[in-house]
Amino acid sequence: MTKKDSPHPAEIDYLRERVNYLEAANQWHHYAMDVLASMTSIFGDHRHNRDVETILKNAHDCIIRILPFDDAGYYTVDDDSNFNINYRQPGCTDPSLETVVEQLIDQGTFAWAINQNHPICVSAGIDQPPDTHLIMHVISTRTRVRGMFVGRIQGITLKAGEAGLKILSIVLFNTAYALESAALYTLREQQHQTLRKITQRQSRELVHQHSHDTLTGLPNRILFNDRLSQLMQRRGTPESHVAVILMDLDHFKRVNDSLGHRAGDLLIRRLANEMKSTFLSPEVIRRHHLEITNVTLSRLGGDEFGIILDNVASLDLVARFVQQLIESISREHEVMDHQVFITCSAGISIHPFDGNDADTLIKNADAAMYEAKQRGRNLYQFYTQDLNSQTYRHLVLENQLVKALARDEFDVYYQPQISLRTGKIEALEALVRWHHPEKGLQNPARFIPIAEDTGIIEGLGLWVLKRVCEDLHQLRNAGIEPPRMAINLSARQFRQANLVEKYTAILKEYDVSPCCIELELTESTIMQDIHVAVDMFRQLHQLGFRLAVDDFGTGYSSLNNLKHFPIHTLKIDRSFVSDTPHDRDDTAIVTAIVAMAKGLDLEVVAEGVENEEQLAFLKQLGCELIQGYYFSEPLPFNTLCDYFETFSYP
Repeated sequence: MTKKDSPHPAEIDYLRERVNYLEAANQWHHYAMDVLASMTSIFGDHRHNRDVETILKNAHDCIIRILPFDDAGYYTVDDDSNFNINYRQPGCTDPSLETVVEQLIDQGTFAWAINQNHPICVSAGIDQPPDTHLIMHVISTRTRVRGMFVGRIQGITLKAGEAGLKILSIVLFNTAYALESAALYTLREQQHQTLRKITQRQSRELVHQHSHDTLTGLPNRILFNDRLSQLMQRRGTPESHVAVILMDLDHFKRVNDSLGHRAGDLLIRRLANEMKSTFLSPEVIRRHHLEITNVTLSRLGGDEFGIILDNVASLDLVARFVQQLIESISREHEVMDHQVFITCSAGISIHPFDGNDADTLIKNADAAMYEAKQRGRNLYQFYTQDLNSQTYRHLVLENQLVKALARDEFDVYYQPQISLRTGKIEALEALVRWHHPEKGLQNPARFIPIAEDTGIIEGLGLWVLKRVCEDLHQLRNAGIEPPRMAINLSARQFRQANLVEKYTAILKEYDVSPCCIELELTESTIMQDIHVAVDMFRQLHQLGFRLAVDDFGTGYSSLNNLKHFPIHTLKIDRSFVSDTPHDRDDTAIVTAIVAMAKGLDLEVVAEGVENEEQLAFLKQLGCELIQGYYFSEPLPFNTLCDYFETFSYP
């Protein structure tokens, strides 16, 4: 190169400045790459939980590439706002850094540095080598302090505007967000775990509720059927049997009607607990040669319980088990300071004799239980093939009764009650009859018990009262002053909560005075619940109805109970009248009833009078009214007017 070609000094200076600029730019490029790399390493994989120590380690790996700290510590804030060292530069165990920080805390320098948004450089103290400084920088987001960085560096004096400190600020700022993100992630995971535990617990509870009775905690009908079906599928030896026992409480509705549903629930829960403690006890299980796993006790609904006995060796053991069950329940129970006498009835079906599937066994056990109730209750009944035909006939008759009421197939017949004093027709007893479209006139004894048991009697009773009111008006229109009408009330009708309101509304609709109607209730119905009966009688009496006790002498009532009822009439049951005056016992009973009624100033009606001897005997006793075939059989309304015109007292 010639002198002419030599660069000018100004060009050399420019080139030198250019080199310095490029080197600085390259350094900043490396810084930027380090910062970007730090973001990935600090925040980590979002799909995995990141703990605090891992975040601080990754942040330190980035910082140490930029600033050559001799020692560094990362303090984090706990829930009580205390700063505790959480991560220390690897290989540094000298406690002097922590000692200096404690001094700075006592001096207030540490607290002052927290409020600064830039690095703070202070002397490391007299115990440290010369030119040793501490760099402090808050680790915070824009809204929350997450911690404090403290680094010790020697031989370098750092100023606020230097590149290394700027990058330190950037890294620690992102570290704070990483810590916050990790805290949120941890919180989310904790909430997720809590939610999962709650969901699992609620799922278990829902499964339990689906298969168990909420009142007693016993398996419900769903689980009962399921366990029975499983037993059918894995039946053991041919000699072993499965017994299905259905048991329910007799007349349990009276408890709910008289004491309320809360009392009924208390009684059901108490009985369930007693059955669990008794029939699932080791002693009782051993006595009946069973295992605890062989017995399933369930509440099927209402007052009905179901029991499965698996692997039963003999039917005699089943009978003894059920008899003990009935005896343990059939007694007085105290419910809400009231003494309640409860009995129960049970039906039993046996696999494989009475069915090869769960539904058939349950259906047959139910038929046997119904038969036990028909036979008087408070006993058990094994299923027999004949019960199915009886149950089927009962079901058919029930369906026919529902249709009969809708098709107006019923009729009311009237049997006169004759006064022995005046010789006139004093009253008419209304008796319902059913004109079956195929079988003709049906005996009430055949369909009234089923109507009573199924509840059809409630609608039928209202229909009878309406029909009687219509017939009263027709008698008046025919010029006949109608006598009072006697209408029977069944036990189920008598327990209707709104009976008084419904009967009053019907009489008002037909403009009939209550004094024209005499309501007859059997003595046994009244004695079922004295307190309820007295209250109902008083309500009906206040409205003007006449009240009669039917079938008197069969319900074992006492004079002490009878005197509390506002009744007008006693009707002597036909079973006592039929053999008078030849049977000495019946004659004595009828004589006593008439004398007692006179003493209580009650009218007496003798039912079932069929001959002159009975008539003469009753007349001699002073019996007021006579009812029976001697005067007339029950008459349809279209012949009643003729009877009034032709009747004459003999």
